[in-house]
Amino acid sequence: MRHIIFTEAESYHVAVLLKSSSFNKSEVLNNYITPLCNLGIQSDAVIAYSLEYEANGKVSAGFIKQYLDKLLETLQSIGVKLLYVADANYYKVLTKQSKAEPHHGYVLPCKYAGYEHMNVVLGVNYQALIYNPELQAKLTMGLETTAAHVAGNYQALGTGIIHSAQYPSTVADIKAALQALHQYPCLTADIEGFSLRFEEAGIGTIAFAWDEHNGVAFACDYKENACHIGMNGELQIGYGHREANLEVRKLLLEFFTTYKGELTWHNATYDLKAIIYTLWMKDLLDTEGLLTGLDCMTRSFQDTKIIAYLATNSTAGNVLGLKSLAHEFAGNWAKEDIKDIRKIPLNELLQYNLVDCLSTWFVKNKYIPKMIEDKQHELYTSLMLPSLKVIISMELTGMPMSAKAIQKAKEQLESQRDTHLAIITNSGVIKALKLVLQHTAWESDFEGRKAKAKNPHKILPKDLTAFDAMEFNPNSGPQLQRLLYEQMGLPVIDLTDTKQPATGAETIEKLIHHTKEPAYKALLDALISYGKVTKILSTFIPAFEKGIDKIDGCKYLHGCFNLGGTVSGRLSSSDPNMQNLPAKSLFGDLIKSCFVAPKGWLLCGADFSSLEDRINALLTKDPEKLKVYTDGYDSHSLRSFAYFGNQMKDVRQLEPKQQLRTFKVSIDGQDYFLIEGDELKLPDGTIRKVESLC
Repeated sequence: MRHIIFTEAESYHVAVLLKSSSFNKSEVLNNYITPLCNLGIQSDAVIAYSLEYEANGKVSAGFIKQYLDKLLETLQSIGVKLLYVADANYYKVLTKQSKAEPHHGYVLPCKYAGYEHMNVVLGVNYQALIYNPELQAKLTMGLETTAAHVAGNYQALGTGIIHSAQYPSTVADIKAALQALHQYPCLTADIEGFSLRFEEAGIGTIAFAWDEHNGVAFACDYKENACHIGMNGELQIGYGHREANLEVRKLLLEFFTTYKGELTWHNATYDLKAIIYTLWMKDLLDTEGLLTGLDCMTRSFQDTKIIAYLATNSTAGNVLGLKSLAHEFAGNWAKEDIKDIRKIPLNELLQYNLVDCLSTWFVKNKYIPKMIEDKQHELYTSLMLPSLKVIISMELTGMPMSAKAIQKAKEQLESQRDTHLAIITNSGVIKALKLVLQHTAWESDFEGRKAKAKNPHKILPKDLTAFDAMEFNPNSGPQLQRLLYEQMGLPVIDLTDTKQPATGAETIEKLIHHTKEPAYKALLDALISYGKVTKILSTFIPAFEKGIDKIDGCKYLHGCFNLGGTVSGRLSSSDPNMQNLPAKSLFGDLIKSCFVAPKGWLLCGADFSSLEDRINALLTKDPEKLKVYTDGYDSHSLRSFAYFGNQMKDVRQLEPKQQLRTFKVSIDGQDYFLIEGDELKLPDGTIRKVESLC
């Protein structure tokens, strides 16, 4: 345990607690003490103590508690009342919180037994700024919270952000509230649904706000319980239940159709999909309703998630959730049961819904200027927003599949899995490893029973045959480590993030080249194939089977595409990851066979022609790269000639003015691609020029 005193005193009010590896006096002074002094806290009120970690760089809850027993006793003896904890692991033990991140900017009571009179503030380790400078805002927030608490003027984040709120409950009051919204040229909006799936979400509640502090929220399909009996005949559990409110839905449809202003959402794809399906579409195949609703809801809209993405995107990554982006404004207003809104009382749900809208205003006002300053506004309006409209349409439509083809693919994949597993199980290497694993389990069982027994000297080991049922598990990382690096003696060429020998498919593919033993190669091949096929069976096939059955006889897969989901700007995909579907080999063919066109429709594919190369040529303005598109050169041939021209003595590069016609000539089943004027030796020995041949 180490400490730093900045000014001698008999007692100290604040203790800055920091990981021992970061415990540097000058850095602690620069990053914590001087800023606290600038905020009005004298240096003689602050002391710093180190937080110890285990030798492996990790720290367990047991280790933390042992260390805190000593540390807190010491801090109590010198009068410390407030702990600024720049370490999430220690913070969670001190406050008994499962997560640290949502509590930046808050003062929480210490929950460690015997020290409940202390308070705790979550801080940031200054060394983290090297990897992500954006964390400076959270570091500063923690110091400002500390100073405010010491000065006696601390207020929890989000206090007083609602200046006025309307929560109409009758149809007449909701109609009047919606009519009043027409006076505002810009509104933020948000819904709370019953599910993340658009076809199950409905519109539980909906809220609108006309600025950062004022708005309205009301229930639509959320109905408060009054001894409600569910479909199973049992009393409904929870504060509310779902009941389609056709009157309120009609009012919302009229409002969205007639409102002439701009609507701003955060993550518009979720809200708009649920609203379009609920208000416009008669069924899941109602394309006309889909397009009508889509045109209406995207007539004039904004998305603060995309705005924040363009304003904050960096190589360090960013967090685009509304709760994180508006934390400094609204604090931690998250609800643990928000995944099932029926478990939340209506009055709390409506306030939560309204705070979402107020926070959307905050994010909009904060990040639009940054987006414009970074010259991203044109990209936002010309590409990002139009792309959202395409994505919403695509996700509402879905991809049609054949249930029979899915089942057939599943059976073939299961057959392949069993074949590969049989090769693995019958391998002599695996049989030898199984004996090792059995013996290890036998020893562990024996030692475990001895440790728990009152008379350990009377404990006898079980017969080894008791562990005969133990099998090698190819999905077990530790067992794969023993197989690859102990049993097979292969070299460790890759490490995991925790510095353990890697056992992933890519690593195993590399290890094939580190052995000449045929039995090892066969086993490694089987492990790779087994891993690939089990991934498809566990990830994609279940998602396919959960597809929505529609009246056209197809099962539809509705994935989610996330604009702003990557640092690079590409789309990401989830539930399932449609961009990670197998594209090649037998697996790719099987998966593609599941997708079929409904009766009367065609499935068509479209792709850019060498998009990356075209963009690269335009951005670099490299004359050689541009020739591919301006002068008709073949890109692969041009690059090959540029790099290996000295090995192509018989190849010449024509200037643009010399461009000649090219011909494909077939002689005895052999195809030749030739340029006008070239000579070709025919099978009978004669030499002919290409133009005369053609």
